[in-house]
Amino acid sequence: MAKGPIHLPVHSSDHSPERGSARRSWPLVVLGLLATAAVMSSWPVGVNQLSSKVNLPSFKGTSEMRKGTCEQAEPILPDGINVTKVWEDKEIIIKRLQEAIRIPTQMYDEMGPVDEDPRWKIFAEFHDFLERTFPNVYEHAKVTKTDWALVYEIEGSDSSLKPLMLTAHQDVVPVLPETVNQWDHDPFSGDYDGTSIHGRGSSDTKSSLIAVMSSLEHLFGTTDFKPRRPIILAFGSDEERGGQTGAPAIAKYLLDKYGKNSMSLLIDEGNGLVETWGQQFATPAVAEKGHVDIGLTVSTLGGHSSVPPPHTAIGLISLLIAQLEAHPHEPTISAKSPVYEFMTCAATFAESMPAKLKKLVIKAEKGSKKAWKDLPLEIISTGMDGSSHGPGQGDPLRSLLTTTQAVDIINGGLKVNALPESVKAIINHRINVLSDHVELQSRIESLLLPIAETYNLTLNGFDGTTVFSGSPNSKVDLDLAFGYFTDPAPHSPVTLDDPAWNVLAGTSRGVWASRKEVSKDGKIVELDKGKDLVMAPFMSTGNTDTRRYLDLTPNIYRYRYTPMSGGAGAHTINEYSNADDLIEFTRFYQAIILNMDQSEEVA
Repeated sequence: MAKGPIHLPVHSSDHSPERGSARRSWPLVVLGLLATAAVMSSWPVGVNQLSSKVNLPSFKGTSEMRKGTCEQAEPILPDGINVTKVWEDKEIIIKRLQEAIRIPTQMYDEMGPVDEDPRWKIFAEFHDFLERTFPNVYEHAKVTKTDWALVYEIEGSDSSLKPLMLTAHQDVVPVLPETVNQWDHDPFSGDYDGTSIHGRGSSDTKSSLIAVMSSLEHLFGTTDFKPRRPIILAFGSDEERGGQTGAPAIAKYLLDKYGKNSMSLLIDEGNGLVETWGQQFATPAVAEKGHVDIGLTVSTLGGHSSVPPPHTAIGLISLLIAQLEAHPHEPTISAKSPVYEFMTCAATFAESMPAKLKKLVIKAEKGSKKAWKDLPLEIISTGMDGSSHGPGQGDPLRSLLTTTQAVDIINGGLKVNALPESVKAIINHRINVLSDHVELQSRIESLLLPIAETYNLTLNGFDGTTVFSGSPNSKVDLDLAFGYFTDPAPHSPVTLDDPAWNVLAGTSRGVWASRKEVSKDGKIVELDKGKDLVMAPFMSTGNTDTRRYLDLTPNIYRYRYTPMSGGAGAHTINEYSNADDLIEFTRFYQAIILNMDQSEEVA
């Protein structure tokens, strides 16, 4: 189970008035499940044109919770091509990921322009590796390089069909030199121990990139596949610093060429597969929190430290930070929250869901205001089967239900005998799906106002106006630390009347029900309740490059078809991913490419 940050990864206009408070922690598996960082009811409607399927009995859940959002798609596999044959390339695919890890495409927060900062040049080596390693893909695709990002366009025979878009990112979180001795395997060795592939990027997210490329390389190399639907692969270059360069360049290129709402389905990194309360769930993040980094600067007069004032600038900024940390955001939930959607799905299908939590979910669904008020606390305090959160982290589930704040950077002071004249802190916020940056900024100004008044500090707000006029020699300035923000993203469709979701859900369930552990020939088999896969939309705590792609399609799913327990170490030491999971991930991508290509229902 993942021990590092998880990308669990929304802009929703459906705010719930119910708010609750909570206290405990939630095991990271769900988190991982859900980094890094919904759904309700009855049974499938088929994707009729796709064969390789079986007529299974109705997938029934608890009658009280049967609703459209948790309706389960019929398991489907492509017609005419057995995607299980991708397992024949297992050793090849593993070696590809090993080599990708050995190219240290580290991304730092402070990067210079792409044509000036020499740290960008490592991407040229990575691009050469891709071209050398995937000749069939390069033969079929038009490849465009823009700001070290990559776009692959594979033409389809039917130009009326919207392209399928699959994304990942080339860059990885840097490895601190001071931590190298804590790694069990060298972070850029790509070591394979017979079970797992080790190294930076093995989980986040070169495994996604290698799985996507390998699925097509195998498809073009072993079949006569000629796509009807265009396929677009988009690999950003700086996702790990917020996608400030690569993803925006990709978005501009695609919007200029294809226009708004031009993609049929977009799959990026995100949540995966998890077993909890006796049921297997696939938990694509169908929403994404907002993001903003707030700068907090305190400026005072300098002087000799032998005659200090009651509080130096460092002392004052500490008081301000303590004020913010003493007032954490309350957890909230609404009917449109992916966390609630997941809980309704669990109440429908998970037989071992704790009775009290299940009862509250059902009461909330029936409109009980008290249940809505109590639900956030109950979700957090109950937790979920799996494991505890990672070392150093807070409660993942609480984070999903709130706006989080983390004071990550503080700078100030030059000399031990000189009073600091300017001190700055940067506070990272992940904005609740039910909020936005405007509400956040107003809240921060209101919280800091009493401290400013108490210590006679002039407080300048985010728009440059003075919130409080105090001493002209001691002031607090608030700003956007890096000059930009992103509000929560729109909620993606999650009901079977949406054809793209239907194919994604059906493919996931089909790949699960045909994996080699349960199927001898790669065909779909009937699985017992609890052993089948339930699609349950969720969300993540973090952000992805998809924040730059919102104009391309409403059907954005942040989703890795891999067990959340199969990898760990993203953004920390000892990152790894399971080798067999990598092959199944590749098989899933091949299946979704083919199923989308064969679909007559998706535009």
